[in-house]
Amino acid sequence: MKHANALSGLTLAALAAFAAQGATITLGDAKNGHEVPATLWGIFFEDINWAADGGIYPEQLANAGFDWGQDSRPKWNCATDGWEEDFRDRGMARLSFQFGAPVHPNTAKHLRVESFGAGLAGVRNRGYDGIFLEDGAEYSLSFRWRELALDGIDFSLGEWMRFETNFTAGDEKTFKLPFGIVAIERDASAGDGRWTLSLLVKGRRAVEFDCTSLMPRDTIAGLRRDLVERLAALKPAFVRFPGGCVAEGSDFQHWFDWRRTVGPRERRECVLNRWSRPAAPYWETFGLGYFEYFLLCEAIGAEPLPICIAGLTCQFHRPTPHCAIEDADYFAQVILDLVEFANGDATTKWGRVRAEMGHPAPFNLKMVGIGNENWGGVFMDRYEAIQRIVKARHPEIQIVGSVGAKPEGKDFDDAWARLTDKTADFADEHYYKPPEWFLAAAHRYDAYPRSGKPKVYAGEYACHDKTAQKANNLRSALCEAAAMTGFERNSDVVAMASYAPLFARCGHSQWHPNLIWFDGRRSFVTPNYHVQRLFAVNRPTRTIPATDDISADSGIFYCAGLDETTGETILKLVNSSDEERTVAVNLRGKARISTLTGRPSDVNTMDAEPVKPTESAMDIEGALTLPPNSLTVARVAKNGEG
Repeated sequence: MKHANALSGLTLAALAAFAAQGATITLGDAKNGHEVPATLWGIFFEDINWAADGGIYPEQLANAGFDWGQDSRPKWNCATDGWEEDFRDRGMARLSFQFGAPVHPNTAKHLRVESFGAGLAGVRNRGYDGIFLEDGAEYSLSFRWRELALDGIDFSLGEWMRFETNFTAGDEKTFKLPFGIVAIERDASAGDGRWTLSLLVKGRRAVEFDCTSLMPRDTIAGLRRDLVERLAALKPAFVRFPGGCVAEGSDFQHWFDWRRTVGPRERRECVLNRWSRPAAPYWETFGLGYFEYFLLCEAIGAEPLPICIAGLTCQFHRPTPHCAIEDADYFAQVILDLVEFANGDATTKWGRVRAEMGHPAPFNLKMVGIGNENWGGVFMDRYEAIQRIVKARHPEIQIVGSVGAKPEGKDFDDAWARLTDKTADFADEHYYKPPEWFLAAAHRYDAYPRSGKPKVYAGEYACHDKTAQKANNLRSALCEAAAMTGFERNSDVVAMASYAPLFARCGHSQWHPNLIWFDGRRSFVTPNYHVQRLFAVNRPTRTIPATDDISADSGIFYCAGLDETTGETILKLVNSSDEERTVAVNLRGKARISTLTGRPSDVNTMDAEPVKPTESAMDIEGALTLPPNSLTVARVAKNGEG
């Protein structure tokens, strides 16, 4: 495999002339490089910052199933329940939450409206910061209801009925039902295109409601179209889910048990999210469950990478509950059941569940993570016990193991010392670090061992520029890009990488920075997003080794590779300095250039995108000029073709 596209033709004198202005890169032959794994660039989804409920899961109603708080508080409180009183025309009612004879015992909590006035009485829902309906778009509305009759001092419960209809958004809607009406109305208190939905009982009667839903019909895999399209544009090789600390929960009452997130929506038990705060409760309804995660991966052409609990919960909560070592087999069985759900045929227990949900074909799961951001002997003992069981049953499944929450220190070193390529296929490193750390990380993996150890998975990383309040600014993105040149150059060691977190709803973020920001109608992407996309869509199939005379203080970082499909040489260059740089490189030919540049402090917003790539074409004649504070990606045609 000869790297022949325009490497020749530059004289030493020409290179020296360019070197006097900046730096020199000399590319070698791709046959001396290594294969770049197709899995290198992926994405990490965690339900943080309203990423799922109120985010990519497009249910418009907050607390649609009335299950928020069901484990601790039956009392009506519209401030935290997603619903508020709605009494009209002298309507009056007692509102309460009930648990008896539910639609499904896993989501037993439901609403009772005991109306004792002549008018309309019930509840109103304003959604997640508003219900946003697009004029002309199609929506589905559904709910369960039943009427109650007073029998002495007890209620006689009727049968649960189901109401379902589709409608086109635009005008206000009133649906008449035997108990009263359902009204979809403009939110007069907002004045900015938001809507409300009300369930209203007419006259003296008692009615119970459950399983309400208001969903757009135009989705991708049942998820919010514009946000899925943002993900698809990244061309991710894999999707890690559901976390993150969410996978473990703060205790064994709240860990993400995938088995409770599949099947009909009403069987999916609601739990308090790991990132919830007392002043701002946040609940996981699991409308986005494991089945939907697999569908998302399928829709965007990515491999699923589920992260499963390793017999202990999030170690940032002290004390950390953990199972007895002899009970690790329980958590191994959870993973074995997951493999069967994903890959088993329809005659198996869990394969049948998948088929009944509408997907008889397997999802072809290839890898699983055991533990998230865990460390120490308590974790490693349980990890190894679970890993042995899973590998014995499914040697074809690749295993991701954790090496802790930090990329250095005793716990990190101990984990790497204990893991081998026989006990883990990938070691999950995490780092949220300042800009200077990321610049140095361009060479972090140069000296990592090439054999006997797992491949590296940079599973969570982001540059935290604390001098700018951890903003998603261009500076942070370019520092990440510098480190990513090292990931790609050392992709015989670094097999996978994913930025974190992925999503944040404006006004509801527990974490900064994030890759994609959104509200109920729109979204915007960050400079960091553009860096991720430029690396992913320009992934070579093979690295090209190179030498250079770049000084440590130049601010220049690079990697080079060959796309064997097109024959193009792909050169990625980061200039993190405030000055323009000229780089001499032994390349000639027609090139497609993508450039991301601006001021280091520049950020994108919902209304402005000052930082985005520009595309151009040029003939490279042995040098490239790099704008200050920039990422440049050059795809140079084979043998000068273009």
